[in-house]
Amino acid sequence: MKTSFPKLSATVLFVALCAVSTGASAQDAKKAMATKLAQMQAKSDGAALANQLTADAVQLPLSAWSQRLDESVPPARQKDVRDKLDVELKKFADNTHKAIEAQVSKAAETALVPLFMDKLSEDEMKTVIAYMESPAAVKFQSLSGDAGNAWAQKVIDATRSTVEANVKSFDAAATKIVGVPATPPAGAPANGAASGSKK
Repeated sequence: MKTSFPKLSATVLFVALCAVSTGASAQDAKKAMATKLAQMQAKSDGAALANQLTADAVQLPLSAWSQRLDESVPPARQKDVRDKLDVELKKFADNTHKAIEAQVSKAAETALVPLFMDKLSEDEMKTVIAYMESPAAVKFQSLSGDAGNAWAQKVIDATRSTVEANVKSFDAAATKIVGVPATPPAGAPANGAASGSKK
């Protein structure tokens, strides 16, 4: 007995091909939106991310070498050595920042597109993109620096007396442990007040 595949009508075959094509084009449209959203995210937050990752990278050698300097360099040479280390640390920070900054946009698409495609629907991405492109969002983003500064200043003003009291307590305890009163950093208020203008 000879078996054969049933003959499909041209209409059924066309409908099947269209369904596959529509699914692929819908996926392509969703990926295009996810890519656009990732690019917008990189533009909005990329600089802050690069700065934060650079600060984190700088912290490791800074901590290690500060401790080594205190332990192995005589006090008379410490200022000169610190100045030279600061020059090298700035070179390290600048080179590290350039390397990180170059990867921020590239990594945004690689990391964010699959995440957005998995976690957000096409309609949700459309909504987010529409908001991010809206004049209200642009205006809101432009206020972020002023808003952050105003917020920080209120926190500084509200905690100034507590911070000053805590600095005095720490200085007193440190003086007992080390045996030498603390010297405030250049430009710092002698009473250890929190940064920010006094009102």
